[in-house]
Amino acid sequence: YQRRVRGTREQNETECAHDLFIENFPIKKVNETKFLGVVIDEKLSWDAHITALRRKLGFAASTLYKIRDNVPAYLRRDLYHTLYESHLTYCISVWGGVASSKTTGIWNSQKQCLRLLFGDKEAFLDKFRTAARARPIQNQLLGEDFYRREHTKPLFKKHAILTLNNLYHYHTYMEVLKILKLRDPISLFEQFSISDRKQTLLINNIPANNFVSRSTKIWNIITPKFKLTDFSCKIGTIKTRLKNALLRLQSSDHPITWTTN
Repeated sequence: YQRRVRGTREQNETECAHDLFIENFPIKKVNETKFLGVVIDEKLSWDAHITALRRKLGFAASTLYKIRDNVPAYLRRDLYHTLYESHLTYCISVWGGVASSKTTGIWNSQKQCLRLLFGDKEAFLDKFRTAARARPIQNQLLGEDFYRREHTKPLFKKHAILTLNNLYHYHTYMEVLKILKLRDPISLFEQFSISDRKQTLLINNIPANNFVSRSTKIWNIITPKFKLTDFSCKIGTIKTRLKNALLRLQSSDHPITWTTN
């Protein structure tokens, strides 16, 4: 590792360049790079990864729309999990904790995918089969109902599909459970602070914008509701209980309008 200080007459400030060498081979500095399918930028803002993910999800949604009429209806949910949600949830516990304003595009993409795959296609196409002037006189004025998109909350409930926000909570909680129960990887396990009074309670010493801090908060919110006293429970059982609880939560309140819960 070497440090070089360069100065020019044209610049009033001193530029510091840090060059990294591995076995005398210089490592090029870049603004972003892809590692195991995740785009990591120099500021860890995950903007580049989210942008790449939106393109990937758009292609997946387009593929599902093209094949939806050629597969039985009972297989469409499996295709959604295979071709769409598999990309959506990949490493979601890492990048999913960013500000909601950054994930709005992905959330809209998920809703659009459900409309294309499970929505009322005939009702959508029927709007454009006839010119407005050929409709009955009372239907010729196209109001907001004509342009309103199909509500997706009933589709999520009918097909038992978790929303983007709940997918983040689901996968983050399950990863923490596996880390604490199996103590693997040990490097991550040692990052968590376990309470001396209760082994299923985590202590968040210094709140920060990282995986350990965010996952600790999620763990302490959900765990008391499951009344876990130790880690002897089966992982599969917790997965089922957690998914069912999240599905009930996201289907509560208004039947068609999303809330902040």
